[in-house]
Amino acid sequence: MGAVIWGLLGPESVGSERRTRTLNLGATVRSFNDLAVPGMGGVWFGKQLFLATLGVAVAEQARAARRRVSNIEVANAIEALGCWLALHHNGWGRDSRVRGANKMGRVAAQDLSFDRVRKPSFYVTQPMRQATIQPLRDLGLIESAGERFNGFTCSETGEAFINAVAGHLKPSNRSVTEHLVSWVKGENVALNTPTLRQALSPMVELPGLSREILRERICAGNTVDSHRRANALRWVESRRGGLKAPVDWKVKPEMLDEAHWRDLHVGSLFFIARDAAILLLDQIEDIMGSSSDRRVRLSDSLPPIVSERCRTLRLAAADFLSQAADPTPNSEANKFCRECSEPSTDADVLRNLIAREGRVLQLKGSDIVPGSAFAGKKMSDPEMFGAKTTDTGRSDEEGGTETPPPVGAHWPPGISHRIKNLFLMNIDLKGELDSWLAGNAAAGGETL
Repeated sequence: MGAVIWGLLGPESVGSERRTRTLNLGATVRSFNDLAVPGMGGVWFGKQLFLATLGVAVAEQARAARRRVSNIEVANAIEALGCWLALHHNGWGRDSRVRGANKMGRVAAQDLSFDRVRKPSFYVTQPMRQATIQPLRDLGLIESAGERFNGFTCSETGEAFINAVAGHLKPSNRSVTEHLVSWVKGENVALNTPTLRQALSPMVELPGLSREILRERICAGNTVDSHRRANALRWVESRRGGLKAPVDWKVKPEMLDEAHWRDLHVGSLFFIARDAAILLLDQIEDIMGSSSDRRVRLSDSLPPIVSERCRTLRLAAADFLSQAADPTPNSEANKFCRECSEPSTDADVLRNLIAREGRVLQLKGSDIVPGSAFAGKKMSDPEMFGAKTTDTGRSDEEGGTETPPPVGAHWPPGISHRIKNLFLMNIDLKGELDSWLAGNAAAGGETL
């Protein structure tokens, strides 16, 4: 009876369950990412920050005009509108800066009323806005007593940033903010125009003054965090001409201090171990999906490929522990790596991992059985399903991409994705992202 229940319910629940494996390591991942590049969240180009800041400003003004809206729904709607304008103008071709091609492909210009676009079902479930919450606050673009996006208000710096991006653009002879407030209020306004596309499209780079404001905000301050951001920005800039040369952890870049360099190194070892754990679980799911009873019995001998992946995980976890340095809260990274390296049997390693995983795979006695998000096949691209060093562990399967384009293979394995994101942000701040992306695509992701 149990096998029948699993067979019926597993696939039906996939649509509502996230295909991710965070392993209860969210706080640990965020800690290492914040040590690498503090306060930058998941952003990698400036337009992401502009659209979110604009969303907060428009929502404030709409509420002042007695329109009951939240920051989240207005910012999501403006992002969706910007992506629609970009996709429509680009012939619905894909671009790493744009989301929602599948969701919005059949939407016509006359169907872009705010009341429709504000609906969660209209756009992707993981908008770019979610990656901006930390940098909006830490870079001073908003004011808030907490971390809830709906509690944000636009700061003077945020207003200056909006004006630097779109102050020269006048849709219907008014500011972009005023135009969008009218849209939010339900008025009939022109949306599919070159002026509004220039303002909102993620594919249109920021003007020079707004890039200067962003660079100043990234580097401003006299704290450990601001120094680390500024120094990391200098490091990724120095790598632009030398990405072909691999990074040697024994040779610290002159612009980074010893503590920062050590945190980057230790963080990379943790991420390597975490990724090895996810790939091991990925392999288990693939094996279960091809078996008739959809389970792996830990009381039996494990398949050779599973034993090999367990060995890889044990070595990676031991490498992290050998550094005797865990800067994460409550030493959670140490705890995880001990769970992966110290058990005497591979079966016990798997038990530890599945106790953390819980949603795709579960334990039933001594058997691994499907969880609610089980699909029975490999998550073929680990970076899209949790093995990547993201802050959220989430992916976007609705026609966009959670990840920025590749920046070459010559970064150290496991290095925080925020370093690669900052590499791209630096290019954007120089006004060169369009040409870099074009060259990178032409070279298959290896233009350096």
